[in-house]
Amino acid sequence: MSEGQVVFVSGNQGMIVVRHSDGFAVVELLGSEGEFGISDVVTGDWNALGSEPIYRDRRMYDAYFQGSWGSSAQAIMIARNTGGG
Repeated sequence: MSEGQVVFVSGNQGMIVVRHSDGFAVVELLGSEGEFGISDVVTGDWNALGSEPIYRDRRMYDAYFQGSWGSSAQAIMIARNTGGG
């Protein structure tokens, strides 16, 4: 687990992109749509694929990790395509 920072929130607020030490993770929020904003500091396993928790302010949220990419543009494109821009 390591910290990251939210750099993108999709139009439907169900997908976020998190900048972390190794790149940019695309994360689908499960049941907590609209609770994350740009610049939020979050903690997670950025190399995970599938269902894993994500944490903000010591609170756990259900999420589905879509993977990590080396560029923000790639990660944001995937989040937009999946989460409605």
